[in-house]
Amino acid sequence: MRPSLLIAAILATALASHVRAASPQDYAWQWPVQTEGDGAAHVLELDAEVLQHVTRGDLRDLAAFNASGDPVPFAPWPAEAREDEEHDPLPWLRVPLPEPGQPDSLALRLERDADGNLLGLELRTAEGVPPPDAGHDLLVDRGHNPPAVSVLHVELAESAALPVNLRVRISASDDLVEWQRIGSGQPLLALDDNGLRIERLQLEFPATQARYLRLAIEGDGNWPALAALKGERRVDAGDGREWKRLELEGVSVGEEPGVYDYSSPGPIAVEQVDLTLADANSVAAAQVGARNPGEDWWRPVANFTVFRLGSGQDEVRHIPPRIDPRRDREWRLTTQPALKKPPKLLLAYRPERFVLLAQGPAPYTLAAGSVRAEREDYPVKAAIEASGKPPSPATLGMKMQAGGEQALMPKRGEDWQRWLLWAVLGAGAALVLAVSLRVLRHPKSA
Repeated sequence: MRPSLLIAAILATALASHVRAASPQDYAWQWPVQTEGDGAAHVLELDAEVLQHVTRGDLRDLAAFNASGDPVPFAPWPAEAREDEEHDPLPWLRVPLPEPGQPDSLALRLERDADGNLLGLELRTAEGVPPPDAGHDLLVDRGHNPPAVSVLHVELAESAALPVNLRVRISASDDLVEWQRIGSGQPLLALDDNGLRIERLQLEFPATQARYLRLAIEGDGNWPALAALKGERRVDAGDGREWKRLELEGVSVGEEPGVYDYSSPGPIAVEQVDLTLADANSVAAAQVGARNPGEDWWRPVANFTVFRLGSGQDEVRHIPPRIDPRRDREWRLTTQPALKKPPKLLLAYRPERFVLLAQGPAPYTLAAGSVRAEREDYPVKAAIEASGKPPSPATLGMKMQAGGEQALMPKRGEDWQRWLLWAVLGAGAALVLAVSLRVLRHPKSA
């Protein structure tokens, strides 16, 4: 045999001995997959109960196997798109409050076509526009066939006098005659506490497509000067996953006052952070950072003012911020002024979706948690799109131990295959060098 062919044969033998298909025993835990029907593909939703056993941030130590213990195609099934929000400016006018016992003083001019369809509507107040400091409601006209809205964002004018501490009632109508109350007691808050701005300037209510909204102050007080009103419109991404939340307890960081650390149970894609203060009538500026184990620095995640004001049904809380999805395992909260008790950290996420192809005999098994094996890349999404049939839903049974702790421990002395591979590669390199030297010493005559 020629030396080059001998070298290739040795290397091929070594590589073949080193490569071994993974099995469920290479993973710490396993779950039976309960499928519906005999479809070719099945989709699973995996929440924190499963992800807490995953060791890798890229989720590559999740795999699926058939009844023979062979791996089957298994890959993430991404959402079509991320849900988004759009804020649409809304026109409004001030409506004077009637005298006690008197009806509203509104004048309407309607324009209809020959079939009776409404073409236009002009609203005027019989007494003219009230001065800003007089008692009045706000009337919002959202136009013809408006989209559903469930949140109004209030922007204060620079001239608005602080503090603002109001409760708002919201009513909806399509004809300015029949009104339906859709919200009451909604807090509208803007305070300045020793340089710390406390704000809650959004009104929330059940989604409505009504053209007109009327905003009224409950109790004493009047509207501050406003710069804008905006309706929040959700752009549906077709993502039907249910939001889930993790509640984490914090621990103090050394001697640093107001600094607390939290640990996430797994590489969960968090999309919102929130804090629950331990004591009522508390307020602080909160800075949230995150990192993964072994990293030296904290990446900034969110800066916001966290507060609990009032008590019982009258309690007012901050609005939690949305963040870009991240899978960090360690979280740090820094508060100023320093909070004496650690708040609870709330992480909102949506379950991961994975899809497996029904390859080989059922039943199938999901396995998770390994430092020895990782899932191959499978073009599952392209295959399903080519078939034209969406995957059918599947669920998980009870968790069972597979390889246990051994799957979470790196192989040491007994990994003879790896050492054999290196030995064969070294021998092959030495053989190549010897052949090269022989050729150089004894070149063939021309």
